[in-house]
Formats: sequence, structure tokens, C-alpha cells
Amino acid sequence: MKPYYDDGKGIVIYHGDCREIMPQLPISTLLLTDPPYGVDLGNHSASTETRMGRLRKKGYESYEDTYENFKAIVVPSVVRALGFTRRGIVFSAGTRMWDYPTPDAVGGVFMPNACGRNKFGFTSLIHVLFYGNAPGLEQGSKATAIKSTASAEENGHPCPKPLSWMNWLVDLGSVEGDTILDPFMGSGTTLRAAKDLGRKAIGIEIEEKYCEIAVRRLAQEVLL
Repeated sequence: MKPYYDDGKGIVIYHGDCREIMPQLPISTLLLTDPPYGVDLGNHSASTETRMGRLRKKGYESYEDTYENFKAIVVPSVVRALGFTRRGIVFSAGTRMWDYPTPDAVGGVFMPNACGRNKFGFTSLIHVLFYGNAPGLEQGSKATAIKSTASAEENGHPCPKPLSWMNWLVDLGSVEGDTILDPFMGSGTTLRAAKDLGRKAIGIEIEEKYCEIAVRRLAQEVLL
């Protein structure tokens, strides 16, 4: 299995389906990922138009962000990834978190300016599910939730996370030299944070155009 990208220092990208690639990888220290949420994103901000009855997306041509696909593809992939790692940190829409295995802790990012609407009002919390134990917990606890008004850089991906969020979670869930696995890599924010903080990382992405974006981001010098 040949990597799409390998910087020779522990940052590796594979292009393909994570369900096929993960079984061929060594055990990683931390699963840190922001998978699709199963909230029909393609019918909202990522959609452009309908031609000949087919929805055309800015985001993913190979995946429909339906609840059915979330249950059939995303949840089993996350469960499998947890089996290949010592601990896990997974972003989740609040209405979908009960489809995942019961986490050991729940935290998140509070956004005062909100990030959407729900049936009761504005959505202001991005949920994060934690599995296992944080490293160095005996030396003191760190926050499992933060308040943020940060914006993600516009890089061609429909829903990237701010780098500061991933820096926080990489620091919370790993120590220098650990290996982080992101089976839904997107534009590579997890890998960028891992590189900046002295971790190794493996990213898997099914869309080659996002692999290309991630490679360009990783080619930059360490940001911290």
C-alpha cells in the first residue's frame, strides 16, 4: 500500500476508503477525526444545483451525507478506528451522538455566535466525544470544552475545522511523539496540528482533491 504523501518525518496521507486502508495500518495512539454528520449537508450549504435529477455538490461527489449512510458507513468506520487506537476524540452533531458507542466523556466547543439553528433555537455547541483516558491525567486535568469564535481558513473544503480547535485536541489527547489517526482527513487540519505540535499522524481521505489541499498545507513550515 503506497502512501499518497509521506514527509519522511511521520506525517503520512493515504488516498482511498478508510474501511479498506485502516486494517493495513499499525496501531495508532489517538483517533482524532471530524467525520460527516449525516445531516444532509449536500442539500444545504454544499449544494450548487440539480441537473438531470442529480444533486451536484461542492463537497463530496462520492458520498451522500444522509443519515442512512452515516449509520452504514461512518459509524462502523469510527468503531473500527477506535479498535486500532488507544483513545479517541470524535466530533459529532448532537442529534447523532447516540449512534456512536457510549463515550467516556463529552465535551465540545461553545460558539457564542452560533453555528446554525435547531428545533429549539440556535445551535451553539459543537459536540466532541472522548474515548479512553487522556495521557498524563494523573498530573492534572485539562478542559474538555472551550469557548471559541475562531473561523476556519477557506481552503476549498466545505466544512473545515479551525486549526486552533485541532491544536487544542491534539494537545489534550496525545503527547509528543504519539501517532494520530484521522480516517476522515478532509483538508488535513488534524495532520497540520499534529505536525505543528510534534506528533506523527496518518490521514485517510477518499476525495483526491482534498488530499492535494492537505499536501499543500503540510508543505508549509511549522506554524508554532
